[in-house]
Amino acid sequence: MIERYSWAPVGGVVGKRYIPIVRVSFHSEKACYQLKGSLQEDKAQDPTDQVLSVTTQKTLDAPAGTMNIVLAGDKWFRSQLIQTNDLVVVQMGYKTVKGEELSTVMVGLIDRVRRTRSVDGGMTTSVQARDFGKIFIKSNIKFYPEITGGTNKFFLTENGWLAIAKYFQSDSVAKGSPAVILDIIMRFILPQLNGVKWTVWDELKTEPVAKQVDVTNIVRYNFAAVPIFLPQFFSLDRYEGSLWNLMERTSSKPFTELFIDVREPLEAWNPGNNPRVVNETIEQSSDQSKAKFPKGEGYYPFPRFPFGKDNSVVSVFLRNTPFSKDAWDKLQIHVVTAEDVIDEDLSYSDDEHYNLFWAGTTINPFGIDLKRVAPPVMNKSAVERYGLSPLEVEIEGLAMDPSKPEDTIKLELMSKAYTLKLKEWFENNHKFLNGSMTVRGKGGYKIGQRLQASGIMKEFYIESVTQTFNVFEGWTTTLQLTRGRDYKPAVKAASMPKGSKDTDKKPMTTKTTAEVKGKYYTVQRGDSLWSIAFKHYGNGSDWTKIWEANKDMLVNRDARNASQKGKYIYVGQILKIPGG
Repeated sequence: MIERYSWAPVGGVVGKRYIPIVRVSFHSEKACYQLKGSLQEDKAQDPTDQVLSVTTQKTLDAPAGTMNIVLAGDKWFRSQLIQTNDLVVVQMGYKTVKGEELSTVMVGLIDRVRRTRSVDGGMTTSVQARDFGKIFIKSNIKFYPEITGGTNKFFLTENGWLAIAKYFQSDSVAKGSPAVILDIIMRFILPQLNGVKWTVWDELKTEPVAKQVDVTNIVRYNFAAVPIFLPQFFSLDRYEGSLWNLMERTSSKPFTELFIDVREPLEAWNPGNNPRVVNETIEQSSDQSKAKFPKGEGYYPFPRFPFGKDNSVVSVFLRNTPFSKDAWDKLQIHVVTAEDVIDEDLSYSDDEHYNLFWAGTTINPFGIDLKRVAPPVMNKSAVERYGLSPLEVEIEGLAMDPSKPEDTIKLELMSKAYTLKLKEWFENNHKFLNGSMTVRGKGGYKIGQRLQASGIMKEFYIESVTQTFNVFEGWTTTLQLTRGRDYKPAVKAASMPKGSKDTDKKPMTTKTTAEVKGKYYTVQRGDSLWSIAFKHYGNGSDWTKIWEANKDMLVNRDARNASQKGKYIYVGQILKIPGG
């Protein structure tokens, strides 16, 4: 049963480019309640209707994203139509002349439903929820020897760790990479720690049939091959606590990133050259080995259950931290122009500046002091300027054979290699721009992607995404950004005026004056004379050369350019790029 609760019909669509819209779906046992909110520009708001505001936040370092949804009135609270642990889906987008363009922002489970009352605002129902990271936080491995009865639930077993150890007995696991161990956790341990069934409705059908699904129907996973080998007894033996903490210990941060998110199928699963969450080799255990369990234990059913208009899927991802150039270049890119930016707060800071680095393990099969054979690496000049600021990373266990003396060399080489990785990744933190940027709402922004700000010629790493929708104020996206640095945009071949010969059309791939002499450039969206000069000369301050060569045309097009030199340029204008 689908009950669609719609906001007032959207009017005045013709001629309007963007009308923000949000859809929130609550999947309960009896029905799927579809609520809608949109920004009305041509008529007064009716605060007694359904969705008043939605805020979602997803951060790379936090296991669970959060949602806060405010509904008008207390009907939802009083009638208990929606309850805790019901599944909720949030979609955001725009209504255009072509129809609704929606992205699935978050899928999760309700934590709390509460009613608030005020003299000015009347009654509202507030729904707080978390994404499926909640499952991994609340799934705890616990042992109670006094509880018997043959149960196979890990948290009730009398046999303690022995009940789990059978899954880690093969040689490939005993000396496996993080992906191998995480694969075992996803296939065998998680389903037994959480056997909850949720009622899910296919929102795209008018008369759908409710489906009972569990965590294996909803949460998928892709784990990259990580060149660190961990013996399971270091990370897992006699462990008790949160499943997510166990997975983080196994993943060997900061050399990897482990996170849960909702992504469109092409980004999450496409094996081709399109941008993916994991832009590298997928560990065989996390994809192909699942086919070895067509039925029963260790089986992840297919098809997976998708959500939203874009059929997004909920997945757990493990990937190598993408700060090497090759991995960085493969990240999906979002480009923002000056007209997209509402507010920004960026700065340089030495709060996380490091100048001495070491990675290794003090607990190893050989009992050696690894720091003596693989000493830390120090940036002496940085120490003299900032003072000593060490960064040590303890890799909990490395799979080496004590009976093989040559493995001491492997341990030493691994420590040195990862020490250099730390230095490469974190040595220049104080030279990167960090901060936040609030832009026009867009549901496609995801953690772990790249953002290019064409106006300031910087690109960033997206650490956190906050979506804020309000029926009275509109929709914005706030991005927490790190590792801001210069980037060189791809130079497109310049558009030539009519009559030019094909032999004159040479690609502008260098910045020498001889190469750019007599060439032309067609103004693109977001361009300025400064950014155009940077593209062609490598120095934005050379914009005056372009101004002097084109000032008559620019002033004739917009008289304001006479007093504000070259500030007003327009898409499609052809500018001459002088040779200097």
